[in-house]
Amino acid sequence: MTPPRDHLAGRLVALCALVLLGAGCGVVDTVQNAVDTANTLGSFADRLGRSAQLTFTAEYRIVGEEAGQRETETVILSQQPPNSALSTPGGRLVHTPEYMIICSDGACQKSPNTAATTTPEAGMVTAVAGPGFVTPELALGLVAAAAIVPNTDVRTTERRIAGQETLCADVTGVSDPRGGTEGTLDRLTVCVTESGVLAAFAGRTDSGEQAAIELVKYSGKVDGSAFAPPAGATVEDIAQPRW
Repeated sequence: MTPPRDHLAGRLVALCALVLLGAGCGVVDTVQNAVDTANTLGSFADRLGRSAQLTFTAEYRIVGEEAGQRETETVILSQQPPNSALSTPGGRLVHTPEYMIICSDGACQKSPNTAATTTPEAGMVTAVAGPGFVTPELALGLVAAAAIVPNTDVRTTERRIAGQETLCADVTGVSDPRGGTEGTLDRLTVCVTESGVLAAFAGRTDSGEQAAIELVKYSGKVDGSAFAPPAGATVEDIAQPRW
């Protein structure tokens, strides 16, 4: 007969083995979930990254809470690489390798692109389009950052937005995708068309602003006048924009 103490010890060993086995499975599941999330969001980032090479005109509507806080609810993004422009009824931001133009209420400032930047600064985008707008570059950065955040979950769906077939990712459990302590988000939703155009975005940016946009009109063509000051606007040549 097995001594009582030995019998108890055997039961404890078996129990510990079960606990460790359960913990091991949990670790495996967690790692697998992280890999699956990273792969899914990595695919979204790759698809969205293709938009930098596309020529198109996309009209976006600011949705959600931001729409009620802004006078301008639509933003038009015109792109013909390497040129891009954001236009609203009251403003415009043009970015080319040679110069930048920023306009508000019929007054424009034109300055050389001395830094040879490929995208406009976030502050200039906000000045023209408002805090609720997200550029494809910013969305790409947030998606790529969320892909490496532990304990996130992602669910994908297909939607038709502005006549375009899109794939959407709804990411939950996102916490501090930029590694800071402010401007964190718990949820991120992004939709991208088959060609790579940003079709929808909802989430908090790295500056802490809540952003939500949705594509309402799309064309694979661009009006060249989008990269010039609006008709009738005054233009001041300066060394650096003062907006």
